[in-house]
Amino acid sequence: MPSLRSVLEQYFTVYHTPPFPAQARILTVAGTRLAVATDGLTPRETALLEALVPQPVNPHPWARFLVANGPAPTSGVVRLIQLTVAQAPSEATLWLEALSSLFTVKVSGFWLTPTQALIIEPQSKTRFTAAELRSSLDTLDSDFDTQTRGYLGQFWPVDAQLPALFAEEQRLASYAGDRVCALPDVALGYYTQAVRRRSPLLASLRTAVEVDADMRPVIASLYHHQGNVTAAAKALYIHRNTLQYRLEKFQAATGFTLRHMDDLVLCYLLIQGV
Repeated sequence: MPSLRSVLEQYFTVYHTPPFPAQARILTVAGTRLAVATDGLTPRETALLEALVPQPVNPHPWARFLVANGPAPTSGVVRLIQLTVAQAPSEATLWLEALSSLFTVKVSGFWLTPTQALIIEPQSKTRFTAAELRSSLDTLDSDFDTQTRGYLGQFWPVDAQLPALFAEEQRLASYAGDRVCALPDVALGYYTQAVRRRSPLLASLRTAVEVDADMRPVIASLYHHQGNVTAAAKALYIHRNTLQYRLEKFQAATGFTLRHMDDLVLCYLLIQGV
């Protein structure tokens, strides 16, 4: 009898590793996270997908509120922190308790699926940072033999709009390529992907920019350091003069001056996944 994964692959476009496309349904099949492209599906194909992979309702109050039209469990302002593991942990409850204990405020945590956990962090003066989350995941992954990615959501009021905001943050998290990230890290690539797919002009520019594959990390480092050549060179572990030479060579080949912020932003956009 064919496996569910093979059946999905027969009838749908299936993605096995993130970043996943914006128009995709994230599923957990046999303990593994994957995505099925939903853009352009007919009603019949959508019904088939629902029949093949029905989504059970999680009894946790926050899960019922966020994905099943249940009542809000509380009021105030919160942030939704998504944690995705490559394989379901053998001690999932202990794993989540260990992570929750690292926060300075009382948080709610639950497993939305066998491979996706959610932590609800109330707004406070001591919010969890990306660096703290990355360090915490290093410890957890070492102790529990897991591989975890994290997405730090924005702080939002707990109201009727929050489930829709969470659904979009789920898509943003699936698109992200970095191990720990937030909206500013993925917004540019995520919200422009449809235009980039359709534009022959951007496709041609991308080809020109990516002729030298070694420039991809250079462009990314410069962008993340606001165009600061010295800081970017340090992050790349190369001498500033070496980086300066690469920038001049790149300008001669493409016409783009990466010391100019407009040129740098455009080139950073071009190297994002299509």
